[in-house]
Amino acid sequence: MDFRKLSKAIQPPHGSGNSSQPMSLTDLPPKILDALIPGYSVVSKYALAAFGLDVSLWVTIVVILLGSVKGGQYAYGKTSKAFRYLLLSSVYIDKHDDLFDMTMDWLANTQLSTSRRKVTARTQRGAKADKEFEAVADDALSDEGYFDYNKWSARTPPRYEPYYGRHFFWHNGRLFIFHRSQKARPGQSLSVQIGKPSDDDIIQIDCIGRSVEPTQGLLKAVKAWSLAKLRSTTTIRHPTPKDRARFGGAWSKTSSRPSRPMDTVILDAEQKSMIIEDMNDYLHPASPKWYATRGIPYRRGYLFHGPPGTGKTSLSFALAGIFGLEIYVISLQEPTLTEGDLMQLFNTLPRRCIVLLEDVDAAGLIRDDKSDAAKGDASGKYKRRRAKGKHETPKGDVQEEDTENKDGEKPKEAEYTLKDLARELKSISSPKGGGNDKRHGNPNRQARTGVSLSGLLNAIDGVATHEGRVLIMTTNHPEQLDSALVRPGRVDQRVEFNLTKKAQIKELFVRMYSGTNQPSASAPPMNGTATMTTNSPEHDISNEKMSNGDPVGGDSKQSKVWSSDDLDELSEEFAAQIPDDTYTPAEIQNHLMRFKHEPSTAVEQVASWMEEHEAEEEKQRQLAAEDDESEDE
Repeated sequence: MDFRKLSKAIQPPHGSGNSSQPMSLTDLPPKILDALIPGYSVVSKYALAAFGLDVSLWVTIVVILLGSVKGGQYAYGKTSKAFRYLLLSSVYIDKHDDLFDMTMDWLANTQLSTSRRKVTARTQRGAKADKEFEAVADDALSDEGYFDYNKWSARTPPRYEPYYGRHFFWHNGRLFIFHRSQKARPGQSLSVQIGKPSDDDIIQIDCIGRSVEPTQGLLKAVKAWSLAKLRSTTTIRHPTPKDRARFGGAWSKTSSRPSRPMDTVILDAEQKSMIIEDMNDYLHPASPKWYATRGIPYRRGYLFHGPPGTGKTSLSFALAGIFGLEIYVISLQEPTLTEGDLMQLFNTLPRRCIVLLEDVDAAGLIRDDKSDAAKGDASGKYKRRRAKGKHETPKGDVQEEDTENKDGEKPKEAEYTLKDLARELKSISSPKGGGNDKRHGNPNRQARTGVSLSGLLNAIDGVATHEGRVLIMTTNHPEQLDSALVRPGRVDQRVEFNLTKKAQIKELFVRMYSGTNQPSASAPPMNGTATMTTNSPEHDISNEKMSNGDPVGGDSKQSKVWSSDDLDELSEEFAAQIPDDTYTPAEIQNHLMRFKHEPSTAVEQVASWMEEHEAEEEKQRQLAAEDDESEDE
């Protein structure tokens, strides 16, 4: 717009007698109003001619209203800014902090009836959904008595959380202002991001007053409320993927499981007591000072070793539940994990936690100077002695007392060397780039991961390593671990998990059927319960229906409630049929789960189960032997 022309147009004509009087909006020339309001002259002439209405009066009113609104907004913004600066205190919580989820959960459960009118609904999953399932379990069954997931899911209510914007709530007689928003990303306006999923949410909690102490008390109550809910659960965390992590060494909460009671871990009672007492002494609040005055790093390490399925990971979960610790799981076989990442992950651990490194022998962090005897079946130490009294020597083991072959000749060292060379070449040329494959490669070759043995040792007890954590390493083959990794100071206690003995078998049996009450006639028969009288696939009657309250076949045991004396007697009979040091707790538990509502049937079928198990293992040994022969060729 040319303001010079505008000024000339506004000036009154020469010679006018009232040039000193101010010009009103109605005196503005039509051209000016047309420039400000397109089509004004046409509309005003038509309104004046047709209705006798002076439009300029309404224009004046509209301009005054617009000016008032804009002035009010400006005054409100300035006043609000001054009020917040002088009379409000604020606390900010980032999305990536645990307190963010705690606050949102607390608001969703305790402040839903406040003046919030904008909420977001979220489907509950995992442990939260399981808690809701307890309330609707009776309504989740179909007409036939089977679990119906659709009915359960339909009756599980969503969780309602405050949506973006400002909300008000009262706590302990104080008014708090809750404001949830998103951080503006560089190069993008905030208005574009609202309503889209974001990992950069932020919470702002305001309170009237120049001190943040009331808000600190609120957050303290929120944290206490959340921890009270999690008292019977164990939180599990894993490293945050690099594409989602805002900084190196970030951890993400992956799940929260009910804490496992220690009596559910099948282990010698003295070993349990020793581990609990040792960890309790280490975690005592007075222990850090004791360690510091003696110049000992405040760290504790445990090595759980034994055959698969003996309860190594279960014991870790049980210990975390006893002491209220979170479990931080690190997989050394992650291909994208580097030594720098591992160091940052250890340095960002909380003051007290359990770091779990599972199957450290499978990560390739083993000695390079192992003998040929260790290159065979490393689990020979745990080979089972069957009830027939046969001792099986693992293929590939070299016994010191048997150094000659049948013809009395010494074994040819060149033959073993060529075999190892062929396996190594095959492992290197494999499409996956090799690795620690004990069947198709050298079991002692360093796996091609981003973490070396020295990198792991520096992360565990380096100069800048975090103190206060409990390190638990699990392995199936402790003899393959490097001596530097398991030396005293890095591993302070070794716990060996063996195959089950009579006492542990009895304990497992009683625990499985404690408080067992047989299904009623209205409930459908479970797979492998008393309605199944044999393990053979030809006689599977698990889907047959019961009528008149009697089980199929007329077995009156279906409605029996087993007392402790009955279970003790059955456990004695059950344990008497299973030899010691032959099966893992997981294998025995798997058999009992097939008859989880009928302990007597589990006792009757234990002999056939052992025969099936022996046949399956023999089949696996034959397949392994065929694979070894094909590799040698």
